[in-house]
Amino acid sequence: MISNKKKADIVLATTFILAMPAAALAAPISDLDNQPWQTSLTAADGTAEIVDLTGFGGNLENNAPLQTGAVKLQTGSTTGSRAEIQLRPIGGFGTVNDLFDTNLSFSYSMYKGSTGAAEPAPSFKMQFYNSSPTLNQGGYTQLIFEPYWNQLGAEGSSSAVPAGDWTDYTVNFTSGLLWSTGGFGASNSAGGPPLRSLEDWLSTLNADFGDANLFGISLGMGTNTPNQIGYVDNVSINAGNYSKTFDFEAAVEVPAPASLPLLLIGLLGMAAKRFRRHS
Repeated sequence: MISNKKKADIVLATTFILAMPAAALAAPISDLDNQPWQTSLTAADGTAEIVDLTGFGGNLENNAPLQTGAVKLQTGSTTGSRAEIQLRPIGGFGTVNDLFDTNLSFSYSMYKGSTGAAEPAPSFKMQFYNSSPTLNQGGYTQLIFEPYWNQLGAEGSSSAVPAGDWTDYTVNFTSGLLWSTGGFGASNSAGGPPLRSLEDWLSTLNADFGDANLFGISLGMGTNTPNQIGYVDNVSINAGNYSKTFDFEAAVEVPAPASLPLLLIGLLGMAAKRFRRHS
């Protein structure tokens, strides 16, 4: 039988966990050079970096979803410029047949800057690969979610993406429209229709797609998006056994305490004194 004290401790612990802010439950990421996240496709002056939003002011800082940091994505002035970050877990997330159900979901918070065209904004990409396709119709594809095809009330129509504030986007099994780069019997639609949900792509692509591994996801801006600035944070993934939320925070250098140099001098003095005794 559980004692009243243990019951109280359990209730207190549960209450504490439920009361914790979302940022406390998110995995902090301060480095884009190693696992799990890394800078991937950047070209022609495109950049991807984690920045501290403190002092930026306005909605960018004040409405940021988690704490003070975010990934800043910026493209250069040419159409070949791009800036992306990628998550590639060891072994991938799992196969399409194992992942594609009503529990599958991805979400991210995005801020679009005021420069460049009105439609481009940080997009969400899913990378699939089947190393042994049997139908000879390709074993690789990306399914890409673009905010400009997914504006509330205008899904499927090309629309300007609101700039100047944070917006949340979600892709799950039945909602969110994505285009395909080709493969598994589909052609590359080059950023436009056909646009389908993950459920519809599952029934459209050939049987080899079911055995394809979702080996990575990316966030960023591809080619033909010059002069863009965007920010992303609060990335949540629920795919099979993989369930995490990521909080991008700029690394903070911790200064050495003022007493540390004095302590080191003292230790060196003691060592020198001991050495003289034994010499």
